[in-house]
Amino acid sequence: MSIVVGFGPDVRSTAGLRLAGQLARSMDEPLVLCCVVHNAFDTPGLRDAYDVDAEWRADMQEAAKDAVTTAREVLPDKIQVETVVRSGRSVPQALGDEGVRRKARLLIGGSATVGSLGRISLGSTTDRLVHSSKVPVALAPRGYQDDGDVRRIMLAVEPSPDDVALAEPVAELATSLGVAVDVVTFLVRQRSANAAFASNAVSRAWKEEVAKTHRAIRDVMDARDVEVTSALIAEAEGFSNAMRVPEWQPGDLLVIGSSRHGPVASVFLGSTASRILRHSPVPVVVLPRPR
Repeated sequence: MSIVVGFGPDVRSTAGLRLAGQLARSMDEPLVLCCVVHNAFDTPGLRDAYDVDAEWRADMQEAAKDAVTTAREVLPDKIQVETVVRSGRSVPQALGDEGVRRKARLLIGGSATVGSLGRISLGSTTDRLVHSSKVPVALAPRGYQDDGDVRRIMLAVEPSPDDVALAEPVAELATSLGVAVDVVTFLVRQRSANAAFASNAVSRAWKEEVAKTHRAIRDVMDARDVEVTSALIAEAEGFSNAMRVPEWQPGDLLVIGSSRHGPVASVFLGSTASRILRHSPVPVVVLPRPR
């Protein structure tokens, strides 16, 4: 097993590398630094029409060498690092293929440089990964710094059997990190919300379903000897306010599941998960929907 992080000559943010180093150290897993170089000439027509292959490969080697040197300077000293260089017309495809080839525990990316500091903003590569990866994807907020080992997993779930199924892979992740799990369900009130949900009966029934889901997850964690330290409903008006309800701490890792409307065993970010991702102040892991 390993952790794969992508980095290339045109990547300016080091947040993904810092998260990768932190997770590799916390999980005691080898890290694969995958330098992906975009190859716009990787089509038969262009290769035949232009004599660019030799020149491009020489430039690629030099660019990859510089990128690897930059990346290694960011990573912690006491982790095992392997470097590979891949090229292709699609950077996310090449990175995703590397994750599958390595049977990686996690595929790690950073935020776009145009996003808000301290929040996750998807770029072209990470957006594709969170809608197609066969491997769990971990994303770092913009400007993220390694502030010590991972200390807690916060598992965000909705009241559904699909999210109860996340308990097994989360228990495995918690065991590898040696941390406890907190379970949270976000209840986001909207001013234009249906009056029926605002009624006491409907709200009470929904919260009973949440409690049922939390208990089922706790049962799985107990069977795997993973401690669940708390389970809460984070209720507020708007996602931004709801995401402030949990008491976030340094070393937190938020885990969310793939949309049930996406393909099985692939990451597919749904609307709720997308909102959580954008407002999270800590790194986020998106798990593929279990088979």
